Amino acid sequence: MLSILTDCETLTEFNVKVRPDQALAKIYGLERFTDQSNLSRLLDALTLMNIEQLQQAIEQIWQPHSQIFHHDWRGFLWLDFDLSGLPCGKTAQESQKGYFSEKKTSLVVN
Repeated sequence: MLSILTDCETLTEFNVKVRPDQALAKIYGLERFTDQSNLSRLLDALTLMNIEQLQQAIEQIWQPHSQIFHHDWRGFLWLDFDLSGLPCGKTAQESQKGYFSEKKTSLVVN
């Protein structure tokens, strides 16, 4: 749950975002947080009932704060997909080098 609340998109981020925070661990009565590999083992051990309980808890926390539940669905929801293959800046949010199977787009502007 703490991984989700601290905006970790993957379990590997737990080691970087949460595990080093000893002050936060002390709030939970721990000397330090566990490694992400132990979290993976814990998730593997969940039963179907545990997963359903976790899903219900996440919905109760997430739904009141999610913009998607406040969207007026009578109108459009605009999504912007950029498949041009043009490079983006290093500071672009969530930017990652991708793969395009076709010929690269020229950087020359006409």
